[in-house]
Amino acid sequence: MKRIVFAAVAALAVLTLILPSLTFAGNDGPSASGNFQFSLEDGQPRYLEFNAREQNKGTVVGEMTFSDPSVIPVSDPDGSDGSGTPGALVKAKFDCLKITANRAVMGGVISESNILAAVGLRVLLVVEDNGEGINALNDKLTWGIYLPQATGWTPKDGEREDDNGASLSWIAKDFERPDDVGIPSNQSKTVGCESFSAGAYSFVDIVHGGGNVQVQP
Repeated sequence: MKRIVFAAVAALAVLTLILPSLTFAGNDGPSASGNFQFSLEDGQPRYLEFNAREQNKGTVVGEMTFSDPSVIPVSDPDGSDGSGTPGALVKAKFDCLKITANRAVMGGVISESNILAAVGLRVLLVVEDNGEGINALNDKLTWGIYLPQATGWTPKDGEREDDNGASLSWIAKDFERPDDVGIPSNQSKTVGCESFSAGAYSFVDIVHGGGNVQVQP
C-alpha cells in the first residue's frame, strides 16, 4: 500500500512539473500590461486596465477596460447639450500589438460600453514603459477612438466608361534595392497598430496619479 501511495504522489509531482510548461507553452511572446489611475487638467479621476500578448501563431489576445466618471454621454453627437447618466465605461478586445523599444501600440474593437454608439468602433491604446519603482511614475499613455471611413463610391474618370484605375493595385518599391518589400497601393483603411508611426503619438499630460506599465518586446 505504501508503494502504491508513493507511486501516486510521484506521478502527481511529475504531472505538476509538466502541466505548467504545457499550459504556458507559446505564451511567452511580446506583451504589454498595466493599469492607471489618474486625472488630467479637469481633476476628474480616470481608470484604465489593459493587457495584450502575441501568441506563438502570431495572433494577439488581450483587452482593456477604461472608465471616466466625468463623461456625460450625449444621445446626439452633433448636439450641444448632454443628457444621460454621467460616466463612461469602455471595454475593448485587442487584435493587434506593435512594440517598438519601450513603447507598445495596442488596437482592437470596443465590445462593451454604456455609450451604445461606441460599440464596434476601433480603438488604439499607446503606452510607454519607463521603468519600475519610482521610474514607473514616468510611464505614459494615450488613446483614441476612430470612426470607420466612409465607403460606397469609386473614383473614376467621368469621361471614360472603361476607366478602372481605382480597382488596380500595385506595389511601390525601390528598384535598386532587392530587399525593399515595397508599399502596396491599396492599403487597409482599418485603423490598427501599423496605421501611424511610433513617433506620431502625443501622450496625455497626467496631472495627478499614475500607474505601472510593463512592456516586454
